[in-house]
Amino acid sequence: MPALAALVAGFAAYWFFVFRRLLPLDRELRLVRERAGDLRRFSLEVLELQISTSTAPHALNEMGQRCVVCLHQRLPELALCWVGRGSGTDEGVMVAARGLVWSELGQGAWNFSSALLRQALEEGGVTRTIAGARDSEADPLLRRLADHGFCVLRLIPWGRPGSSAGVLAAVDRDPQGAGLQAAEPFLDIVRRMATSWAEIIDDLGRLSQASERLQGGLTSTIEELTHTHTRLIEKAREVRTLHDVAEALISRGAKTHSLAAIVSIVAKYLQADLVAFLLFDEESQELVTQPGAYGLDGEEQFYRMPLSRDDASSVRVYRTCRPFLTGDAQNDPNVIAHYVKLWKVHSLIVIPLLVEERCIGVMRVGSFQKDYFSGEQVEMMTIIAEEAAVIVETAILNRKLSKVAEQLAALNRMKSEFVSTVSHEFKTPLTSLSGFLSLLIGGETGPMSAQQMEFLKIAQTQVARLISLVSDLLDCSRLEANMEMEKAAVALEQVVRASVANLSLQAGATGKTISVELAAPVPDILGDFKWLGLAVDNLISNAVKFTRPGGRVVVSLVRQGETVEVCVADNGIGIHPDDQGRIFEKFFRARNRSEVSAPGTGLGLTIVKEVVSRHGGRIWFQSELGQGTRFCFALPLQPEATGD
Repeated sequence: MPALAALVAGFAAYWFFVFRRLLPLDRELRLVRERAGDLRRFSLEVLELQISTSTAPHALNEMGQRCVVCLHQRLPELALCWVGRGSGTDEGVMVAARGLVWSELGQGAWNFSSALLRQALEEGGVTRTIAGARDSEADPLLRRLADHGFCVLRLIPWGRPGSSAGVLAAVDRDPQGAGLQAAEPFLDIVRRMATSWAEIIDDLGRLSQASERLQGGLTSTIEELTHTHTRLIEKAREVRTLHDVAEALISRGAKTHSLAAIVSIVAKYLQADLVAFLLFDEESQELVTQPGAYGLDGEEQFYRMPLSRDDASSVRVYRTCRPFLTGDAQNDPNVIAHYVKLWKVHSLIVIPLLVEERCIGVMRVGSFQKDYFSGEQVEMMTIIAEEAAVIVETAILNRKLSKVAEQLAALNRMKSEFVSTVSHEFKTPLTSLSGFLSLLIGGETGPMSAQQMEFLKIAQTQVARLISLVSDLLDCSRLEANMEMEKAAVALEQVVRASVANLSLQAGATGKTISVELAAPVPDILGDFKWLGLAVDNLISNAVKFTRPGGRVVVSLVRQGETVEVCVADNGIGIHPDDQGRIFEKFFRARNRSEVSAPGTGLGLTIVKEVVSRHGGRIWFQSELGQGTRFCFALPLQPEATGD
């Protein structure tokens, strides 16, 4: 038994030791290994960064950009910024950043002569608590960071003093800087890597200079590389220029030579042998080669391609809205041999013309050489096709609008001629009818019974309405035909008083009054006395018709600056709010006209607006339902009356 007890005690002690000491140590070991593995992977990522240039400081800048990306992937809670400095300068350049705060810092925030950054470079790094620094710190960098809620700033210098150098800035919102503490191993790896790169690049620079002095042949090589680099920059500039030219073509509008201009640009840039647009014809359901194509001579080359030809590359591009490229169209089964032989091309690009995801045609670019075009050129042509599509669509719409406008103009002429002819034909017999009715009512043909007299008066009223309608139609027809007005000096006061005198009797018969308000004499205007009189007549007549018995119409005349303003106000039934937007439309009748049994054709206000417009004036109105309406128009004074 003692032996068994000792064995059990030993066994318990062993597992106690395992659970209390070994397992925690094992967990810590695993965490350390995971941390070490993460650091190892990060180190490998930094070491494996592919730098595309060996020219300082571009290589350091590119390395900084990629290091910041790698760091931010692991440390998203930190705001990171990579600042570089060239040899012999105290100005810093922000190369890469993650976090919006850096974009708000001015150039002066990265002056390496400032105390904060100089301290970081001299002491090998600075950690500064910045909470509350907006009021107490003199450094603009700290104030800006504090304003954005950051609490701890860590500046890690890299590079070689007096040569290529810079700073990696990391900012944490945690007051204890927990994120920075966790990031310290990663930041140290980047610092060491950047310093090594800076030293290597500086050494390479010195070696390169020594090599150039020893080997004169390197100079020509470098010049050739520089020339190649310059050519690449020029090519990129040409691409941008083509894009700008396409935009300029759009701003000039859809002119007939716009497509030809784009065709010429494409042919020149690609040194292509053939360039053409094929647009979709809705009537024939075909893609039709457009005039102005480059490199097409014979009429047979301007072919039409039915959409039923699924074996045609142009039809497929039109249907799928995807570009097509082939280096040997003569032997490509995806191209109809007849048409490529007709154009004599081997290399072929077909680009869709898209307007808001709707295809309106294709652009075909061809070369007599095999494998002449590349995928990059297809991308370039896609950009140009986007611009060209807008021009094409605008041109198509303009053609359609032009046809519609011509048709509308022809219909309008026919309508005006018909109205004018019919109105003239109506006017003579209506005048005769009116005369005969007046004779009958006046008793010139003998006595009439009361019932006969009543019928004749009804007929006379209807004839008068027809004569008014015919007169309004004739006036509208003349105005629409741009009839020349006989303009001379006109006294608007005389026009107004004549209209009031003509309509006062009609108004008085229904218990309504018309009055004139003239505060002071107004100068003459240049206008047509007859047409202006007609406009005033229509406004006053309208006011009388829409005023209840016992109502009042007031006509006022006043000078307003360099215009004379005529207003006709009534206290009638007003205009319904839903009718006010259409009040000047032809034949429009107010919905509440039945309240006063107002007759009319709905042409009076249309005539008034046209007459005022033909005199260079403007017309407006205010109306409140049940309270009345006030129509006004203003006409310009004669030049001598304005003091010019």
